[in-house]
Amino acid sequence: MSSASEREKSDVIHQVKTIYNYISQHKEFANLIPEVRMNISGALSNAKDKNDIAAIEGRITVINGYPYAAGEIKFGVSDHTARLVLTAKEFVKTINFVINLRYRPQYIEKIQESTTLSTFEFIRDTQPDSVRKKEHSTMQWLIKDCVENTGQIPDIIWDRGGIGKEPIIRVFARDDKEMIDKLKKIQKAIF
Repeated sequence: MSSASEREKSDVIHQVKTIYNYISQHKEFANLIPEVRMNISGALSNAKDKNDIAAIEGRITVINGYPYAAGEIKFGVSDHTARLVLTAKEFVKTINFVINLRYRPQYIEKIQESTTLSTFEFIRDTQPDSVRKKEHSTMQWLIKDCVENTGQIPDIIWDRGGIGKEPIIRVFARDDKEMIDKLKKIQKAIF
């Protein structure tokens, strides 16, 4: 592997860590951790599969009231958020990061009322049966559906869940600075 690609891998890990460090220092983010737990995925610029995506092994949980990483930041350890960022990159190459947050109707209302973040509601009932029945295809379909409906990847894609599916807020960004800026806006709006 070339030193340039090693540098990029190191940079992506550093950016995931920077986002995690921000979250872990703010107790209120413990309230935004979903039942499936939170993760942050960061992609290499030319990511092709989940091995090109860095995330926190074991996800982020809550310890002593604060968000806490269950494991190290590594490549190839995410599935759900990795699929989200990989599909987003098919439409907008500069999107490299995604984080999943707990959904509450009032969270979305407050974000929409007091920020300029763009949002899109993914309605699970509109999925074709072929997508619903195929394992690991929903995330790709929701991104494609969003782009077809809005012509863009918004800052936030959210859904109200479904049978056996937890409702989730997903935040997309180009880099750690943009992600932290969006998280600060969400934090200010909700708390």
